[in-house]
Amino acid sequence: MTVPPSPPAEDESAGDHPGVAECLRLLEAVPAAAASSPAFRRHWPSISASLAALSASLASPAFPPAAPLLAPLAAALRALLSVSVSAAGDAHAPRLGHLHTVSLLSSTAAELAQLAADARLLASAPAPAPSSSAGSAAEDALVSRLRLGSAASRAAALEELASTAPALPATSAAAAVSAVAALLDSASAGCVGDLRDRAVAALAALASTDAARPALALEAGAVVPHLCRTLEAGSGSTAEHACAALLPLTASSRDASAAVAARGGVAALLSACAGGTPAAQAAAAGVLRNLAAYPDLLPAFRDEGGAVPLLLLQLVSLGTPRAQEQALGCLQRLTAGDGDEAQRLKVEVFQAGALACVRDFLDGRGDGDEPPGLAPALGLLRNMASFRYIAEIAAASGSGVFVAHVAAALGSDRSITRTEAALALAELCGNAGGGSIGKAARRQQQQHYDAVVADAAVPRLVWMLEAKAAGERDGAARALAAVLAASSACRKAFRKDERGVVNAVQLLGDPSGSGSRGGVGVEERRFPVWVLLAVEQSRRCRKQMVAAGACGFLQGLVGAEVEGAKRLAECLGKGKMLGVFPRT
Repeated sequence: MTVPPSPPAEDESAGDHPGVAECLRLLEAVPAAAASSPAFRRHWPSISASLAALSASLASPAFPPAAPLLAPLAAALRALLSVSVSAAGDAHAPRLGHLHTVSLLSSTAAELAQLAADARLLASAPAPAPSSSAGSAAEDALVSRLRLGSAASRAAALEELASTAPALPATSAAAAVSAVAALLDSASAGCVGDLRDRAVAALAALASTDAARPALALEAGAVVPHLCRTLEAGSGSTAEHACAALLPLTASSRDASAAVAARGGVAALLSACAGGTPAAQAAAAGVLRNLAAYPDLLPAFRDEGGAVPLLLLQLVSLGTPRAQEQALGCLQRLTAGDGDEAQRLKVEVFQAGALACVRDFLDGRGDGDEPPGLAPALGLLRNMASFRYIAEIAAASGSGVFVAHVAAALGSDRSITRTEAALALAELCGNAGGGSIGKAARRQQQQHYDAVVADAAVPRLVWMLEAKAAGERDGAARALAAVLAASSACRKAFRKDERGVVNAVQLLGDPSGSGSRGGVGVEERRFPVWVLLAVEQSRRCRKQMVAAGACGFLQGLVGAEVEGAKRLAECLGKGKMLGVFPRT
């Protein structure tokens, strides 16, 4: 038996390219040759699987006709045919010994498996967008190098990708993400050790670009396990790259967050927070913040015990501004809510020293630019102050230093910061109603309200009632309802502002509250009702309410059984009947 000669090439189309045609011809010849040779029996299952995969890949329209693997594939197939020819006793073929035959078949079977994996990657690669630019050609070549070749060639391609990722267009970035994901997920590629670390570094670079993030989200299921494994085993820059790649994945996908939590990622992320580089600490805290957004994943934090608040508060005290922001944001989400789990976490965070840590953070703010962690710091303070015992301690500590910081934050240029400050003030004033503190402390607390809240906070809150964001208007109404109920000086300051009553009445009929997304719902309108009830004893304020249309708005709220609406409507109606002010 002899190796079949190569037929002449007829054209240069994808399916009939001389390299592809030659390999397809050899693939068809190998099964018949192997059937006549007993030497193939041991290795035939793996060889036949590789042959089938190669035939399917080469027949695919997406397979590049000039792929570099065609030459080594043809050589491997000819080696198999030479074994069958030698075993058949062809007089013109060299005789191979038994050991030589077994060794040749074993090595060729392994090589075919590698070539089949490479061919499968090439056949599944997305078709590049048509372009004549040299840059696009270089990008396509880089992706091709990622999909095949030796480990050294792929390592060099990954290093080049990590440095050029920010400049890649969307199509090339998507192709690169797909190639790196396939490389990590391909057992035959031998993606371990240094090669895996380089792949993770490339993913981190791609994750930092807007062009690659959509494609990275699509490949989350393939890359998250490898990123978690790298995070668990790595340190230094390796852990930093793994966290940087996980950050956008967990921000956009609950499934990715659940996969990280299920693989014990919380412990590995806490380890990165404790001993990683500054960038790794910030990224790890950001991933934890993303995981904390899902209540059903909170048990993963509970399993780590008291280490979670301690390490995160350590970052708040000693970390970079970015790490502080992410750590405070994670603590804010962990302590959000009113359920038993949230209440337990509030107590744990408080016992770990959160109040002192937040106070130090706010004291270090200074008069310069607003730190990025100010909004989550105020959010954490709000969540903790929703626990009455903690609110009493916070309101009485340091001559009301928290109230002063919150009042100052109401003048921020950022809507989210003003909203969090208003909500924090509402909790501090609403829940710190004296409790177990002494008369002297209560008197000092009241004096601080009069000096700070009435003079600084109330005018700003009245202005916030006119904000564009519904959440900011709602936060201002909640804060005003709390401070007006707590201090006569605040009520006096509110009555002095001509806009106060009018703005509160407008919230009663907020058109964005009729169940529309992002608006102030009917139930939340109880807060402007409470604001108006706090000043309803003033004849001038009642006149302003009626003039602004409060009676009409209250009819709908009374029908919806909004708390306080009926009482306010009766008060305004009684004033009309007694002739306190003329009918309009």
